[in-house]
Amino acid sequence: MSLTDAAANAVNRFVGRLCRRAAGWFLVVIFVLAAIYQATTAISLALELEFGVVKAHLIIAAFYAVATAVIVGVLFATSKSSPKARAVKAADGNPEFQLATIVEAMLLGFSLSRRK
Repeated sequence: MSLTDAAANAVNRFVGRLCRRAAGWFLVVIFVLAAIYQATTAISLALELEFGVVKAHLIIAAFYAVATAVIVGVLFATSKSSPKARAVKAADGNPEFQLATIVEAMLLGFSLSRRK
């Protein structure tokens, strides 16, 4: 097994895991959106009986606007560190990232030594 085979295996394993996780999260998002749609429809029907069609839709729109504002505020409040500091912090605890960095350095050294 050559060095490039080891690097390719590490990359393939990482990409495979990433694809599986992305597919899983995609399904989660689809199901959450379906649940939100169904809940909004049910709430809309209930509010229409109490307040009328237009006011029911305005109440639901106001709820989503407030929820969005709260989430954006929390995201801004909790992002105090710079993106570069977060990347370094994430890389410290990730052994695959460390292995990829070592392999990249070895391949770079190997390619530079072959240029004579």
